[in-house]
Amino acid sequence: MTEQELMDLDFEKVMVYDEESDNGYDYYYFRKQIGGSLYLAADNLNKEKQLRVNIDDLGLVIRDINLLKELINVFSKIEDERREASLSKENG
Repeated sequence: MTEQELMDLDFEKVMVYDEESDNGYDYYYFRKQIGGSLYLAADNLNKEKQLRVNIDDLGLVIRDINLLKELINVFSKIEDERREASLSKENG
């Protein structure tokens, strides 16, 4: 996946400066929160200059943009249902 593809999916570009990391260099990564406390992260370019998306909590790696879109869509639907149920409950 390219950086642009991730940005098109509303991934946030997070800058990490040397002062914060003490690595000797600045760097950045991409992240997107889905499903409450689950984050998707991408920071490793492969030799073709493509990014992989990781689900750190589960140790999974997603390499296909279409699978990533499906995963985001599923979590968006779950969040929408949760919101609708909450609103319905509030409105009695």
